[in-house]
Amino acid sequence: MRYLDGEASPEERALIDAAVASSTELQRELVLFRSMKNDLHAMNFGLANDQSVWGAVHRRITRRLGWIMLIAGFAISGVYGSYLYFSSAIGAWEKLATAAIGLGILFLFGTVIYERRKEWRTDPYRNVYR
Repeated sequence: MRYLDGEASPEERALIDAAVASSTELQRELVLFRSMKNDLHAMNFGLANDQSVWGAVHRRITRRLGWIMLIAGFAISGVYGSYLYFSSAIGAWEKLATAAIGLGILFLFGTVIYERRKEWRTDPYRNVYR
């Protein structure tokens, strides 16, 4: 194999060339190994599925932890922001109008995320690669 990969020293290469020149069996084996090497280099293994051990760890721990931290951060900042907003000296109608706009945006965002997740879970082509 070192001979085929070009890693043999010049002395080893000369010995192998002499042995191959004197034996038709070695010539056939050398042709066979060269064709196997070319076939192996030409193989394309494509994208591997995300079914590895680390993919499972990532799905079970990292994503769940990320969602928990994201929701907790939004909840804390929402409660604090609401406290500051409703304790300010702005009129009641202005507070209700801006709160309705904010809640409407959050509601739309939540429904879009819900629909995308539902679609992602039932997508039959999720693990198909071109």
